[in-house]
Amino acid sequence: MKDPIGWRLLRQIYGLYFFWLGFSSVLQLFRILPDIDWHSYMSEESSSFFTALEKARFVVPLLIFIWTTSGLAMMFYRTAPLGIALLAPVMVNIFLTDTVLDDIWPWALAHAAPLVALAWHFRVAYYPLWNWSPPASERTQSLTATEP
Repeated sequence: MKDPIGWRLLRQIYGLYFFWLGFSSVLQLFRILPDIDWHSYMSEESSSFFTALEKARFVVPLLIFIWTTSGLAMMFYRTAPLGIALLAPVMVNIFLTDTVLDDIWPWALAHAAPLVALAWHFRVAYYPLWNWSPPASERTQSLTATEP
């Protein structure tokens, strides 16, 4: 089954956004693209929080990896649920930072709402996570082993 055109456009544009965000961050790390001073756009609290993340030295590369891989995964129908699942924890952090530390609700909602909509659209893909049952071969073996 394929997406209707509206869902496909939302998924691919959203995926392309995060792929470009990660890929451009890699280019900035290697000094191919000019570095953007994000701290000038942030509140003092948010800037302090992001500085602490940068000083950890593994968080920003991990964010770049997640943005790139989840964006790329969302570009394809088959791997879109994986991309959504990878991006969800990062999106919670972005949403809380934008709402609690920066108080920019429209920007936070513009980031989070498409992910929530896509997660709802692909909700069937997550069904096995919540309703796990052993494979049919194991169920039949356990039934025959208990019979007298």
